[in-house]
Amino acid sequence: MKLITEKWQDFAQNVLSTNDDYITIFECCFIQNPLTMGLVKCNQTKEQNMQYVLDLGRIIHALNPLLIYIDQKDISFTFDKAVRERPKEWSEGFINYYTNQGLGEAQGYQGVQGTVQVLQERKKLESEIYDLLQMDKVWLDNSDYDLEVCRRKLEKILE
Repeated sequence: MKLITEKWQDFAQNVLSTNDDYITIFECCFIQNPLTMGLVKCNQTKEQNMQYVLDLGRIIHALNPLLIYIDQKDISFTFDKAVRERPKEWSEGFINYYTNQGLGEAQGYQGVQGTVQVLQERKKLESEIYDLLQMDKVWLDNSDYDLEVCRRKLEKILE
């Protein structure tokens, strides 16, 4: 947490000091990655995880960030879809990561269903954090998995 926090601080300071007019896009590293480490891997408390991401939000506040959270409502369907579409090695590694350490291990979760339970708990925490973040943000529902519709929604947001 300390190392990642320092990296976010360095990034924010660098951007603020360069005065360059550019856009940086980060995929999953603001909420998902910290919770994957804090909750999924280390089973830290809800409060620790929330505080960590909220602190990261304060670090980048001066950058005027826009958070776009792309959501699929049915986590079980989404995960089953990913399992069907990706190599078996991916799903085995993912399931192992989500159930044999941290929250999954502490709760005794196993297999695909256990992985979905961890994903549901992570999403619940992500939603709570999203509501508390003091920044521009958009929750984009992509439950239909329609890439073209999602792309148009993203374009409209970025206008």
